[in-house]
Parts: sequence; structure tokens; C-alpha cells
Amino acid sequence: MDDVSDQPSRRICGARNRQGHPCGKSPMKGRTRCAAHGGKTPKGRHSGNLRHGLYSNALTETEAAAWDTVPLGDVDAEIRMCKVWLARAFELDNAISNAPASLTNKAGMVLSEIRQSSQGEAKATDVITRRPDTALRINMLLGRIASLEKVRAELIAAQAEHGDGDGTPLPWVD
Repeated sequence: MDDVSDQPSRRICGARNRQGHPCGKSPMKGRTRCAAHGGKTPKGRHSGNLRHGLYSNALTETEAAAWDTVPLGDVDAEIRMCKVWLARAFELDNAISNAPASLTNKAGMVLSEIRQSSQGEAKATDVITRRPDTALRINMLLGRIASLEKVRAELIAAQAEHGDGDGTPLPWVD
């Protein structure tokens, strides 16, 4: 192992080892730490640390703007959100039902497969689309709302039993 004091211009990892001394290894190329101290940890878009990947792509601009203000652990807010999704599912189901067999009715269509074939000089491309099962989605959301309503009723009953609603904290709330 090189003596770090002999080469003051050499970059070192600097992380503390088990003895409490700075690690004297060189950091990985383009990194500040050696492989043993986090130099191999992925950085950037594919590192698993996206701030708004899934949600920002699925929410409207208005919903994305209000996203950080939605309180966590609020059953009423969760019920409201499920009711928004339920309204969307009913709207989509209605749009599909207007002309379910029509080739011009693109409501809810999702691209599922593209097939390309050729026979001699002739080339063909088939695009296969499918519609979501809106009845399944509606039933799932109705079940979720019923479950949340049950939890809400249980919380109200627990609050009535353990507190008189005057703002006195419940025993399990810090």
C-alpha cells in the first residue's frame, strides 16, 4: 500500500475505514470514492432515484402541481383520489360504449403489438391495439373505496372511543 503522505498531489478516496483512518485508495474514474466505498454506485436517471418519474408521467399538469400538497395518511384524500380515478374509468367506459366495434372510435386504445411481414416485394405492417378492461378497473376502484370507507369509519369510532373530538391527541398519535 502506498504511503499517502509521499504523494500529496494524488487524489484519494478519503472515506473512513474500520480503524477510523482515511482510505488511501484512488477513487474510480470520474468518481470521488473507490469501489469499496461507493464508487460503483450508479448515478443519474437509471440509479433508481427518480423524483417524479412514474407519477409526473401519469398525472395531469394540475394534479402534478397539487401533488406535493396532498397530505399523506389522510383517508379522506385517498377516497377523493379513488373517486377521481373512478370518474375517469366511467368516462372511458362511456366513450368506448358509444361505438365499441367502430374502427374510428379510438377511446382507450392501447398499442400492444406491431407485426411486420413481407412476401417477395410486398411488405405489410399490422398494428394490433387493445382496450383496457374498464369493468374490472371500475370494480377494483369500488372495492378500494369501500375498503377506505371502512377504515375511515373505524378511525372515527376509535376517535369517539378514545377522544371527545376537542383536539385531544389519540394515544397512538405522537
